[in-house]
Amino acid sequence: MVDASARALASRVLVLLMCFVASVAFAAVIPLLWHDKLYVDGLTILHTQGALEPFGSSFASTAYLLSPVLEGMRALRIDLDGYGVAYTDDLLLANGVFGGLFYIGMAVLVLQWRLRADYRNVLVFAACVVLLAPFYFNITKELVLFVPTLFALALFRAGVLSFRGLLVLCVIILVVCGIYFRIYYLAFAVLLPVQWLLLKRGKALLALYLVAALMVVLFHDHLPLDLIRKGRALYLEGVSASRIVYPFDDAGGIGFLLNRAITFGWMLAPLNLLLISPTYAPFVLFQMYLTWRMIAAFRQPEKNVQSFAACAVLAFTMVSALFEPDYGSYFRHKISVLPFILLLIADFQFDRTEKEPASCAV
Repeated sequence: MVDASARALASRVLVLLMCFVASVAFAAVIPLLWHDKLYVDGLTILHTQGALEPFGSSFASTAYLLSPVLEGMRALRIDLDGYGVAYTDDLLLANGVFGGLFYIGMAVLVLQWRLRADYRNVLVFAACVVLLAPFYFNITKELVLFVPTLFALALFRAGVLSFRGLLVLCVIILVVCGIYFRIYYLAFAVLLPVQWLLLKRGKALLALYLVAALMVVLFHDHLPLDLIRKGRALYLEGVSASRIVYPFDDAGGIGFLLNRAITFGWMLAPLNLLLISPTYAPFVLFQMYLTWRMIAAFRQPEKNVQSFAACAVLAFTMVSALFEPDYGSYFRHKISVLPFILLLIADFQFDRTEKEPASCAV
């Protein structure tokens, strides 16, 4: 039994090492092919004065929270002044530091939750981690939500939190991040518990969403439209080839609702990206598989870890449909909920249903 456990641990470590090497290589090559938008956030963070203020700039709060990391990099003589301007060793080192931070978190998840190291599962895990590597191997805002959600999941895995405790802590994290980081996380904080608490009450959940849709149409003019338009990032209008274009007039309530509903559908199954370029095929396949796993998790007879992760991913997608300017940003922002995505698309040996007490998590 000890030998089997040791072999399983060695397999997981080997998977992590192989994925890390592949992710580093892929993330190092991508800037040579696609550079226009990849470092916009990083450049803005580096040139923004850090300040943690309620409902302030997300870049200012990110610069404040990431200042220890950035100052540590400067102490190691990594030149950040030319970051994102040219392809240099300093660019790769800075990206490596951030990619390493994300990877440490993923390693904790893999080892703590015990990833199943069979060929199919490893292939799925590796495909996700490597495909998204260019988004987390750079200076990014997504680390701000990635770390606390990973911490919440670690407490749950250790048996400290029940499902209710995990839900409450995730909502607290989202509310705090919504106040000090990205205001749309407040919508995320509402949708996650609604989705989880009504998961097995489909008719009630559908009725609630229909009422919410009606309210959007009736009170459209009272919505925070300026914040939604700000999220659309009009300054990137000509930069991204995957810009989300609305088919209806967005100025009225019905058009606003239809545009978001259609966008939500395309985000779950972005086949329209193939009409733009076949190079988007890996992302289309990834999203289609993720959607399929999400539906499968919802169909399980009991609430469990995967169905909780599915609720988080679905709530994130619904919020993204409100404002995302393009599909590139949509996939990049997924990094913030990567722990939930990994728990959803890959199989882990640890699991727990909602009826099991936290003390069962050993």
